[in-house]
Amino acid sequence: MTVTNIARRFLHARTGAVAVEFAMISIPLLMLILAISEAGVDLYLKSALDNAAQNVARQIFTGAAQNMSVNGAAVTQQYFTQHVVCPNLPAVLSCSNVIVNIVNFAETASPTPYYNYVNASSNGLLQPTLDNTKTNFCLGTTSSYVILQILYPLPLISSVFGNGPVTTLNGKTVRILFSTAVFRNEPFPSPTYSTC
Repeated sequence: MTVTNIARRFLHARTGAVAVEFAMISIPLLMLILAISEAGVDLYLKSALDNAAQNVARQIFTGAAQNMSVNGAAVTQQYFTQHVVCPNLPAVLSCSNVIVNIVNFAETASPTPYYNYVNASSNGLLQPTLDNTKTNFCLGTTSSYVILQILYPLPLISSVFGNGPVTTLNGKTVRILFSTAVFRNEPFPSPTYSTC
């Protein structure tokens, strides 16, 4: 048997061709499935955060949140997060990781204080610190402007296909999912309890 005959037999052999072809396409196929799954999870969770931000904003701008109390005192940020924000989120999000930042300002002459919260490139709001003990919690009073930010550090499945800001939090690489609502409180009666 010559080298030419061996090469010819090898090129025309079909035994195991399906297994070899599957091995060649399986890695790109699995990467594609992973990318589609991660994009789907991202879209679902971003939509859930947007829905929660709308529901929480509604409670703030109508004055319902300002009139909540715990044992005769104004609600704390921790209580607000656990009892107002988290019930609006899907169960797959751990409430202990939810970060809530609420700031307000009164209407003033131009330029408004709103620009104090806009990033340097003027294409979005500044991201608050990823520690609930260091974020703002001021629900505002009647007719004040409020910026509500709800953030969630989502562990990465893969960093290749992700979108959104990626950072390290507690030694883990996470993508920051966030939703923001900017609104003006309605002219409701003065709140019973002040959170500011």
